[in-house]
Amino acid sequence: MIHWEIKDFGKQSSITGKAFEDGENILCIVLKDIKNNEMIRCDLLESESSEWEQVEETVILGRWSRVYSEEAKALTQEERKHSAESFFFSLYDSDGLSNEQGELGLLQYLFAVSLERKRVLKSQAIKDQADSQNFIHVKTKREFSVPLVIPDIESVSKVESIIGDLLL
Repeated sequence: MIHWEIKDFGKQSSITGKAFEDGENILCIVLKDIKNNEMIRCDLLESESSEWEQVEETVILGRWSRVYSEEAKALTQEERKHSAESFFFSLYDSDGLSNEQGELGLLQYLFAVSLERKRVLKSQAIKDQADSQNFIHVKTKREFSVPLVIPDIESVSKVESIIGDLLL
């Protein structure tokens, strides 16, 4: 059974503990802690990314950037779409991951469907007995093989608790 760490967007660096200031670029990284079977998120300044060291028992599932604001304002639709698109791409840029990993497949599926609704991705027909579906990125024509997942309400709620506002 996987456990999920639930937290709001960070207000301070996971590396230094320094509070973020308005307008700073923040890098958010979603990891799977293999040892404890947990999904966690780290928030750090983009300028600190060279100092960040990945713990051996973790696997990076994805990442995205955001601009920190002290105001608790909601992201615009365009900001959300751009962040979701960046995070989706990062799910396919992670090394050493296979689609069999439940969390990765679920994230790929949820974001593909979400981005299809916003016309960022276009789905292709599902072939007979296929375990994946191809999606085409409209702007770049890059093709993604997305595992077919039947998400349940609990797993979607858990993803939302980690990712925050990124799901469109």
